[in-house]
Amino acid sequence: MRSEPTPAPPPAEPREGARTFIELARRRQLVDAAVATVNEVGYHRASLAEIARRAQIAKSAVVYYFASKEGLLLELVGTVFAALGESVLAAVEVIEEPAARLRAYAEAYVAHVDAHRHAISAAVEVAVSHRTAEGTPLYLINDDDDTALLRSILRAGMEQGAFTEIPLDVATGLVESVLDRAITLVQRDPGVDLGELRAHVVPYLFRALGVDDG
Repeated sequence: MRSEPTPAPPPAEPREGARTFIELARRRQLVDAAVATVNEVGYHRASLAEIARRAQIAKSAVVYYFASKEGLLLELVGTVFAALGESVLAAVEVIEEPAARLRAYAEAYVAHVDAHRHAISAAVEVAVSHRTAEGTPLYLINDDDDTALLRSILRAGMEQGAFTEIPLDVATGLVESVLDRAITLVQRDPGVDLGELRAHVVPYLFRALGVDDG
């Protein structure tokens, strides 16, 4: 039997899941603060100090999670547009018929922009203003993954005869341009009513693609 008292065990380390949850929550808080900052003062004046002030934490706490303003604002862009992608995917994934998939895609896209207009506006501001190390504006970087779902819907519709056959790149670009009108409107006026656009966007696209919506 040991004569000395048993030492108290060291404090338990937080479980990995708990630590990850806390980190994700803090990063989400900082992205939200970055959205507010970009919308209020613009990309170029959205410093880590400004973001920290709106998050009501010390700048050193921001640097713990994001070493630079660029890193935080690029996470903002990725987070915001990933959420938009998840919305449209959730809307179409249980639908098979191409025209119905396009309707669901378009309605979900504009509805998401309507519901998350402040985040979308900030993300676009960053995408337009930020340049890569090579000097290319972020919004001009092409990524086929960004349009893969829309292209698959349009391709299937053309192959099945539901849509008028036109070059896939042209069709994709035209649909994107129509849907992105929602983004343009909320950037111009954060309080704009998108009701008319939401009512007419699908009939407009269907007419352009020769869809019989009878």
